Amino acid sequence: MALLDDIAEKKRALDAARPLPQEVVHGIADRLELDLTAAAAALEEVPLKRADVKAILERGGILRHRAVEEQRFVLNHRAALELMARLSFDPAGAVTERTVAAFHGLLYRGIGDEAGKYRDGPPKDDPAETAPDPAKLRVSMSALSTWMRKSDATPDTAFEAHHRLSAIRPFHTGNRATALLLCNLILNRAGYPPVVIPADDRGLYLDLVERAWAVGDKTPFRDLMLRFLSQSLDFCLEAAGGAPEAPDAEHPLG
Repeated sequence: MALLDDIAEKKRALDAARPLPQEVVHGIADRLELDLTAAAAALEEVPLKRADVKAILERGGILRHRAVEEQRFVLNHRAALELMARLSFDPAGAVTERTVAAFHGLLYRGIGDEAGKYRDGPPKDDPAETAPDPAKLRVSMSALSTWMRKSDATPDTAFEAHHRLSAIRPFHTGNRATALLLCNLILNRAGYPPVVIPADDRGLYLDLVERAWAVGDKTPFRDLMLRFLSQSLDFCLEAAGGAPEAPDAEHPLG
């Protein structure tokens, strides 16, 4: 409960600081774009370093002498974040399986023929083939869609949506990045900043995601996501307070 109380207090402080100056908003958005994209690339085993991701985002286009598909994933993730931002300011619109497919379709646009399409075999990140049968995907995604329509936007809803989508793993590849986009969309709609998976916690995060759907123990995963949310709030509050930060230093999110 102490962490929940701490998060609630930080959320109140951030709400009290709003509206933030435009230069602060842009600074937060730019930093989160880099952190979120670098984390997504790492989770999907796209072999790019954080510096590479930063260079591609700053260029806004494909760089020479680098693999095109890897760079396209970075630019596609930027487009997915832009969609997330638009949907965050449309609270009247429902978050459904079409939202999930739209995120995945953007992430893998121009990379493969499976962008936005459900898998017809085991997912790439499931060599043991423990993922649900592809024949059951549409029923499972429809059930997830119905649940999301009926659920209020809260951190617990965001984490549960992440868990349910991770358990279904509807796509051949990109399930991890898509689950985070879905989670962060719901957090944004609730007035929270997105969560980032720090490099040092990536292995623990993956272990707890698997534990949640494999043995049904979701508490450690929820606790970890709450810690990430607290870190995101810290970053936003620091930025809102005008605290100095080295331009290329990684804050606790990165």
